Amino acid sequence: MQKQLQQQQKFLFAKVLDAAQSSALHHKKTTTDFMDRYKSEIFFEKVKSIQNVRAMVFGGHEQSERRMIAFAPDYMELTEQDFPIQALHITKNKKFGQADLNHRDYLGSILALGIDRAKLGDIIVLEQKTICYVHKDLAEYVKSTLEYVSRTKVDVSVSDISTVTLPEKEWKYQTITVASLRLDAVAGGAFHMARGKVQQYIKKELVQLNWNTTTNISCLLKQGDMISIRGFGRIKIFEIGNITKKDRICVTIGRE
Repeated sequence: MQKQLQQQQKFLFAKVLDAAQSSALHHKKTTTDFMDRYKSEIFFEKVKSIQNVRAMVFGGHEQSERRMIAFAPDYMELTEQDFPIQALHITKNKKFGQADLNHRDYLGSILALGIDRAKLGDIIVLEQKTICYVHKDLAEYVKSTLEYVSRTKVDVSVSDISTVTLPEKEWKYQTITVASLRLDAVAGGAFHMARGKVQQYIKKELVQLNWNTTTNISCLLKQGDMISIRGFGRIKIFEIGNITKKDRICVTIGRE
């Protein structure tokens, strides 16, 4: 599976290079599709040094996890308005259907319309409605065809991303103590799992570190790192603190 992921990453990077070269060759602004944060950061570092082309990363809002890369000849300005992104506002009918819908419900229902995942950005589930960032060419299509999420009737409207106000992300903080800053040790403490169990998840490629699947059980973590285990959620390391009398390390984590 790791080789397959590497091949997919090479293919995606080739498309990113094509967009950059097209911008330089045809003297126009170009954008990639959405990609996860890890790939966007890696690719951006690789292409930002291309001569005569400037690049910018954006996904619709400041903390976007799925983002596009835009390119322009170096004599043109690049702004957030150059990204072909619009916001879908999805409001559910609480009287009919499921009371609680999650990210997977919304994603599955939108993909079922025949939408390519690469055309979808972040899906942010809020109390009153859900915001989905989408390529602008597909926004009206989703608006007119998405009637249900799971078995719940929904209404969909479209807006410019500049009109969207998102609440600040709320974290539930907790301080844990760990024997070391190894991935398996910190993840075990954060997700209340035996270290051996975490190692199994890592070997099965079910763990992501900073949005990238990892099989490195013993890599050392630092402040700001994000860890997710499929099916168990995600945590962020906010602070690495003092060492206790029992030689354990205090780590403050946040859970979404």
